[in-house]
Amino acid sequence: MPRLLFIIFLLCGSQIAFGQADIFGKWKTIDDSSGKPRSIVEIYQKDGKAYGKILQLFREPGEDPDPLCEECE
Repeated sequence: MPRLLFIIFLLCGSQIAFGQADIFGKWKTIDDSSGKPRSIVEIYQKDGKAYGKILQLFREPGEDPDPLCEECE
């Protein structure tokens, strides 16, 4: 029995160790309602802070190919 508990402990510990994902890199965003890809976003580090930049938009036919944020200054 102690051997089984030890194996379970090792398996759980390895899942925790490998579960730590790095946020930096390129990410594909997915639309919640349609499940389709919407953009590629790059998360990068500069001066110890994390930033994001949209690299590419996947627009549907009829959508503005280069939209501007109306909520931003």
